[in-house]
Amino acid sequence: MILERHENCSLYFMLKHVFFLLLLFFVASCSSRQEKALNDKASKAAQTGRIQQLPAQDLTANPGVAWPAGMRRLAVLPIYSQRPIDDTQRDMDGIFRAELSKVVKYEIVQVSRADMLAAINREAVGSAEIIPAAVISMLKNKYGADAVLFTDFTVFRPYRPLAIGVRTKIVDVRSLNVLWMADGIVDSAEPEVSQAATDFSDSGLQMRYISSTIKKGRERENGSGNQIILQSPRLYAAFVAHEAFASLAPPVPVPQPTR
Repeated sequence: MILERHENCSLYFMLKHVFFLLLLFFVASCSSRQEKALNDKASKAAQTGRIQQLPAQDLTANPGVAWPAGMRRLAVLPIYSQRPIDDTQRDMDGIFRAELSKVVKYEIVQVSRADMLAAINREAVGSAEIIPAAVISMLKNKYGADAVLFTDFTVFRPYRPLAIGVRTKIVDVRSLNVLWMADGIVDSAEPEVSQAATDFSDSGLQMRYISSTIKKGRERENGSGNQIILQSPRLYAAFVAHEAFASLAPPVPVPQPTR
């Protein structure tokens, strides 16, 4: 009787131990899946194509901007990303500045990554951070800026289908008031986005395609397999910048009816 009870106890503890190991394995596997989903560059957030507006509503943005009195010079900070910055993203500083210059009439100056490193020991600062005093001093004294543009890459998927998430804002250097902001994800997996990028490549970039023997537009895209803009992160970034800064452009005057 005692032996039988001992055997039952042993079986009970063995089953309990097996159950505990299975529970640990299940928890670990769930954690691992969750971590992968959060860290995966093609995460769910990047696939939703949160272009709330195309073409009339590109990125969610405050329409227009109330520039500070006496505005003359806009400083552009290097693009910030939580991921390690590589040469491709460094190149995009100039790409975004070039698109910005098409819609902003004031003088635009690019703040160098070397100056940022010297000031705060980092190449860039995020738009959601408190602006370091050293950066404010540099913007005023070295660059003579009246306002500053911050740009963050919230999503960066440099492989097909390309996707770039952007959060950007303009801040008055003197009052530190936010003058304008935009936030969204431009995902080429969305049909309307790839169509808009195609149209932009024809009218905005005047770029060369894979095949020079096929007509421009959709016929050329279908004939060559795809456009370069939907394969190149640098060229696609120009389209994203165009979308992000669209609401900074002065409104088109409405013609008055003649009497």
